[in-house]
Amino acid sequence: MLLVGDAFGKKIADLLGVKFVPFEDRKFTDGELCPRIEFKEISPPGSDAILAINKHSDESINDYTLKAYFLARTLHNSKFRTILVFPYFSYARQDNVFRYGEPLSSNYVAQMFDPIVTNFVTVTAHLQRRTNIATLFDHAKTHNVSGIPALIRQLPSGLKDPYILGPDTESIHWAREMADLMGVRDYGAFTKKRDVNTGEIQVFTGDLDLKDRQVVVVDDMISTGGTVLKSIKLAREAGAREIHVTTVHPILAGGALDKIKAQGVAGIIGSNTMESPISVADVTPDIVEKLKEFMGG
Repeated sequence: MLLVGDAFGKKIADLLGVKFVPFEDRKFTDGELCPRIEFKEISPPGSDAILAINKHSDESINDYTLKAYFLARTLHNSKFRTILVFPYFSYARQDNVFRYGEPLSSNYVAQMFDPIVTNFVTVTAHLQRRTNIATLFDHAKTHNVSGIPALIRQLPSGLKDPYILGPDTESIHWAREMADLMGVRDYGAFTKKRDVNTGEIQVFTGDLDLKDRQVVVVDDMISTGGTVLKSIKLAREAGAREIHVTTVHPILAGGALDKIKAQGVAGIIGSNTMESPISVADVTPDIVEKLKEFMGG
């Protein structure tokens, strides 16, 4: 068994105690990718490999996705049986065709990897209209590891019976999971309506009373931060005295982090499924636990 990867992958290799093989992260001047696995020897056909990379701060989602595909295809063509650890399942948010002519992107990306890997491991996939990522794959076995425990490990110990808040209806799953794992009784979510043409977001609070409460906002991803910013404002209006923001996938596009900081929140925590200034919650122990579970060790 060997593990091909970057610094994120090396953490997993070290925790598993397997051989680590780096790769040269090459890019041509026209932007084309040419990652090269730095093999020291030729492995016999049928050897087992793990490929594990996260999204780097200096690369696009497209580069992250295509790099993973090229590396996985190279391992497949070299006759490895490959487990892919793809912590941020790119394009998963487009798990439905909302307007005629749009791509069903989540399916397309899954089908890129399906024929060339034996197992597909991701973290808190953004699939709100499907109950299981396995429905996207025909052959590869799938494993959707939760990133919520890693976020909880980074929350301050001084929280006293906080209210766990999802910024929209879809995030009630994450709020419920975080509350259950923390042993907290109160959780809920705002409701959100997004205009499919303009992207404009409306958030509704219902009858939520957060007077003098510590609040932990949790979502699977923060992209532009629009939903979270509205949630912070509404939580304060509902009486919250202290707000912590957590997210598994800190995309943080368009100055989202500065906008959230400007709201005076008590803390902002993201995981290391992708690199960012807030990627302090380490999901690699949770991934390793899952790998050991299905690898038999």
